Amino acid sequence: MKTPLYLIDGYALIFRSYFAFIRTPLTTSGGVNISALHGFTRILLNILRDYSPEYLAVALDSRTPTFRDEMFEDYKKTRDKTPEDLKAQFPIIETLLKEFHIPTVRRNGMEADDIIASLARSCSAEGRPCFIVSGDKDLYQLVDEHVRILKPSRSGGFEELDGEGVFQDKGVHPDQIIDYLALLGDSADNVPGVKGIGQKTAEKLLGQYESLDGIYDHLEDIQSANWKKKLSEGRESAFLSKKLVILKDDLDFEFTLDDLTLESLDGGSAAELLKKYEIQNLSKEIQKVNGSSPGKESPFYGMGEIGGPEMDPGGGMLEEDLSSGSPGPGDQAPADGMDKEAREKREALNARIGDMEQDFSSLEARYELVTDAEGLRNWVDRCMNAGEYAFDTETDSLDALDAQLCGFSLSCTPGEACYVPLRSPGNTPHLDESTALSILKPLLENPEYRLAGQNIKYDYCIMARRDVVMANPWFDTMIAAWLIDTTANSYGMDALAEQYLGYTTGKLIPLYEEITGEKVTKARANSIDFARIPLDRALDYAAEDADITLRLSRILGLYLERADLNPGAKQTALFHDLEMPLVPVLGDMEMRGIMLDTPALRKYSTELEEQLEEITGDIYEMVGHEFNIASTKQLQEVLFQERKLTPVKKTKTGYSTDTSVLEQLSKEDKVPELVLRHRTLSKLKSTYVDSLPLLIHEESGRLHSRFQQNGTATGRLSSHDPNLQNIPIRDEEGRKIREAFVPRDGCMFISADYSQIELVVLAHLSRDPGLVKAYNEGTDVHSLTASQIFQVKVDDVSSMQRRIAKSINFGVMYGMSAFRLSREIGISRNEAQEFIDAYFQTYSGIRRYIDDLVERTEKLGYVETMAGRRRSIPTISSSNKNERMGAQRIAVNTPIQGSAADIVKTAMLKVDAELKKQNLQTRLLLQVHDELIFEVPENELDGVEELLGRIMPGAVELSVPLSVNIERGASWGEMH
Repeated sequence: MKTPLYLIDGYALIFRSYFAFIRTPLTTSGGVNISALHGFTRILLNILRDYSPEYLAVALDSRTPTFRDEMFEDYKKTRDKTPEDLKAQFPIIETLLKEFHIPTVRRNGMEADDIIASLARSCSAEGRPCFIVSGDKDLYQLVDEHVRILKPSRSGGFEELDGEGVFQDKGVHPDQIIDYLALLGDSADNVPGVKGIGQKTAEKLLGQYESLDGIYDHLEDIQSANWKKKLSEGRESAFLSKKLVILKDDLDFEFTLDDLTLESLDGGSAAELLKKYEIQNLSKEIQKVNGSSPGKESPFYGMGEIGGPEMDPGGGMLEEDLSSGSPGPGDQAPADGMDKEAREKREALNARIGDMEQDFSSLEARYELVTDAEGLRNWVDRCMNAGEYAFDTETDSLDALDAQLCGFSLSCTPGEACYVPLRSPGNTPHLDESTALSILKPLLENPEYRLAGQNIKYDYCIMARRDVVMANPWFDTMIAAWLIDTTANSYGMDALAEQYLGYTTGKLIPLYEEITGEKVTKARANSIDFARIPLDRALDYAAEDADITLRLSRILGLYLERADLNPGAKQTALFHDLEMPLVPVLGDMEMRGIMLDTPALRKYSTELEEQLEEITGDIYEMVGHEFNIASTKQLQEVLFQERKLTPVKKTKTGYSTDTSVLEQLSKEDKVPELVLRHRTLSKLKSTYVDSLPLLIHEESGRLHSRFQQNGTATGRLSSHDPNLQNIPIRDEEGRKIREAFVPRDGCMFISADYSQIELVVLAHLSRDPGLVKAYNEGTDVHSLTASQIFQVKVDDVSSMQRRIAKSINFGVMYGMSAFRLSREIGISRNEAQEFIDAYFQTYSGIRRYIDDLVERTEKLGYVETMAGRRRSIPTISSSNKNERMGAQRIAVNTPIQGSAADIVKTAMLKVDAELKKQNLQTRLLLQVHDELIFEVPENELDGVEELLGRIMPGAVELSVPLSVNIERGASWGEMH
């Protein structure tokens, strides 16, 4: 067998590496992005390590436009502009290849894919194995008996695709890939394809007719009229697309295979470059790599030299000459303001993170099934000796208040874990629950031992229901990941393992379906009985949970430390002093629940039904006939065809009838006003009045809302099942719903609500003299604002003027536009703009604060709260005006709303600690917006009011006073 040739798709892997770290970029201590350099080098070293290639080349894209650009003017024109911090890494990576003596091949007018295609076809012709390192589906067309794809995986390895592998991945064979892409098109390259033909349709068509020509030869035989129409209209586009995706495989080269050997590899020179960019772990690794003839130059570096305008792999010419390379840490002032000591710490942390990634990737897991008391005692002793451990429960439900405990897992050393079954299939061995918990209890209830978990609050509730109270829930990987990156799509363990460990975890639903033969529907996904999984399979899944959680806690802890090196950041303190102590507080709130007066809700439901019937009758009478008010289509016909109202905006299904549109149309006609009222009452009835009683727990007789810490990017708590945040505050209907929330016998509610907390925070942050003075003197801020906008005395401010001022006071934090203000208070847009202009003239300090904040965010790409909570805002410099303006609103609002959220959380912790210190029976039940609701025994009412009035205003120190409204009542609604 001939020696294989390995071909690396250079820029495809560079782009892949950059975007793999887009949420948590790897940077030097000076703020230089090195994600692409790090990722590409890692892939290159993995190839050298795993395959020991003798022949290898990196194919690079043309520096000039290609023949495809001439064939199709819009080729790749829809691609986003290459990020500046990615472009800066191109010459660094090419320099690395040169220093390392890796052969590179580039030809003007040709893409890297064409170079790879020509070299691969040459290999195939002489029967030589060829491996193409890329994830680009265009290259799948080259796969044959001799050519394979090595697709990089998140785990750091490679998935080898032969013809069958391509079929499994794409549903078509390699010789059909060209036609497949011709049908689908490629939005990344602006290859048009056939509009409306998707992946599944393309698979079916090619499965039946084999090729694009075959499809069009049998166009009249296609049964689907829809497919036939799309194909007919897209014929020209399909065959143009086919020309664009066919790779040119007949290029001639002046070099021979022997010129692509790796015998002259020089890891020493490459290591120095990596050190310059603070990639210590890879620098150590690459230094060990050397060829048989160090120092020998490859003849192909003339083809890959740095200089001249670089060709953007997206198809556009880059504007600047890249020959100068990218500045290193010593060549520029630090972008993030770090001092020398911080930069050195960051360098050390980067090295530790890299070493940890490498160590974790090479671990061979050893998992133990524990079915006897002695075995569990051994594991508990191990965890105690370690002082830090991961713990995870397995249950039969995601509802912690109902779930039965099937088992639990422990890990105190990465790569090692145990699973302790408490229930298992058939007669297989397992420990008795009471015996197991008695052995486990001293570990969980001792504050000396640090517990790590994923979504610890769930496990906290599971164990607390069994009289085992976690004393030191120290590290929740879900919450840590959220603090590190508030923009992530998921904080589940599977996603975190992929992102931070490059590890693919086992999945429960496929495992359960495989074992039981049952299909897990969406409705059943929350109630999978883990005890039905055979122990050998249960061991791998459950022990892995604890093992991966421990590994994540270690590496995420380093990420938090690294984030703290940025000036102003306090992520570790936020995590350990605020978010983690809040976990048991929220867990206790969830388990306590709150009582509902269900007869009162049933009565109110009847009232709402009567009101809805009356409104429906009025609408029918005005329209002149009955119709389905909830039907968008029928409502469109009534409003725009029959009543001839002026359309506001168009959607795919016709003219919009959303709430904002109906509000505008209400100025023209009574019908949209009544429809709005009908919608409001219908939603309240279905979402709360009729649904809340159904959520009452059968055993406790109370309603148990779930509180989520990582549900918002600002740090505010959210709730679900039910979502209490969305109960209307100002409306009479909302008050009636809240009246159904009642305390237990012998108790009353106390509500402690921060007054205008976000405005107070704005005054503190902006230091506006007028706003600060108003709060320090106890002046009504809304009346003061109105007096200055309307140029009247405070005592002469009308209710309408105060309402306008209040709307502006709160609206400015959300970037309220003149259009929105005009709609909200019923004035013209010009008047609204005049009011906003007058506001900023009055409070010039706020204008200055907002402008400075937006400018700073544009430079840094993130904002922070007073407590150092950070939120990334990558679209702040977007070329899209709507995106940019939306990002600016987020930049202004986040420090205000996020700081207010941190204050409320701090107050919750301090009040909870004081209640426990005084051994009071008062319990915190709900947190809604800026309000805390307590269930208070009647003999503790006065003392608790004093306690709240003393602790909450002093939760944090501000330049203006925090004011708290404290009320008591026999229901939640009675207090407002």
